[in-house]
Amino acid sequence: MNSQLTRLRLSVPVVVAAVCMLLADVDRSGAQTTGYAHAVDWIGDSCGKDIDTVCKNMSLGGGRILKCLDQNRARVSPICTNAVIYLTILLKRRAAARADVARICVGDIKALCPDGQAGERNVLECLYGKNQTLSAPCRQGMADAGYDLSSASDPTNANLADLVNSLKGTGKSAAGIGATGLRQLAARGISDPSRTSRVDRPPLSEQLNQLPKFTVPVRFESDSARIPPDVFRIVALMADALYHPLLQGYRFLIVSHTEGQGDRTYNLKLSKERAEAIRQALINPFGIAPSRLEAVGLGEEQLLNRASPESVENRRIQLINIGR
Repeated sequence: MNSQLTRLRLSVPVVVAAVCMLLADVDRSGAQTTGYAHAVDWIGDSCGKDIDTVCKNMSLGGGRILKCLDQNRARVSPICTNAVIYLTILLKRRAAARADVARICVGDIKALCPDGQAGERNVLECLYGKNQTLSAPCRQGMADAGYDLSSASDPTNANLADLVNSLKGTGKSAAGIGATGLRQLAARGISDPSRTSRVDRPPLSEQLNQLPKFTVPVRFESDSARIPPDVFRIVALMADALYHPLLQGYRFLIVSHTEGQGDRTYNLKLSKERAEAIRQALINPFGIAPSRLEAVGLGEEQLLNRASPESVENRRIQLINIGR
C-alpha cells in the first residue's frame, strides 16, 4: 500500500500543509506506525463517501481504488486527502521499522539467537519467542514493526493475534497439497459419477481440512469476483498476519468455495476468479511476495455444509498454511 498511496497526486501547498500538520499530530500522540487493517479502517471512515461517489464499482487490488481517487481528485474531500497523507506517513514508518529490526536488535540476536544470522526469517521467530527478555530498544523496534501482538496501542491486535495463532504451522511442508494438485482433483471430481449428488458429497481432500487455516464467509455478489468493501479490512488483516515473524517463513493457499447450485463447471471457474482476486489484493496494494501465495478455486467440490449444499455458508474464502 505504501507505494500505491503515494501515487495520489495533490497540489504542493495542500500536501506541505497537511504533512506538517499531521506529522505534528503524530509526534504529539506518540503514534509511530500503523498496520494495514487499521489503515483500511481509517480510509473507510475518511474516504467512504468519496469512494461511494466516484469509485463505487472499484474493487480492492491492483491499486484501482487509489488510482480512481487520483483521477477524480478534484472531487475528493479534504478529509479523505489528509487521511491518505497521514496514513502514507505511518505505513512508511512501519515498513522502515520492519527493515530496521535486525539492526536495532543485533545485540539481542547475538545473545539470544546465536544460531541465526540477521535477515533470516528464523531470527525474527526467535526474537518474538524471547520477547520478555529482549532489550528495551529491541522490544520497541519489534512493536514499531507490528510484531508485538500484546500491544494495547493498536486496536487491531486482538484480531491479529487470533489470526496469527490460527495460521501457525509446524515448519514442515504439506506433502501433496498445492494449487496444481487441487485443481486436478476438482476437475476429476466434476467428472466422477459417484460425486453427482450434491448432498453429502465427500470432500476432495481431507488433508486440506487438517491444515492451519483462517476461513472468511465472504459474501461475494452472485456471479461476481469483485471483493466486497466490507471485506477490505479482513484482507488487510491477512496481510498484517503474513508479515508477522511466526508466519513470514510460510507459503499459503487462498482457496475459494461456492455454494452448491447452478452449473458445477461455472462454479469452479467463478471460485478461481474470486481466489485470484484475493491473491492480487494481498500482493498489491499490501506487498505480500507472490511466491508465498497460490490461488485455487474448488467451486462446490468441498462444501462446508454437506447436508445443505445451497446454504450461503458454503460460499467462503480460506487462507491455508501449506508449510515452508
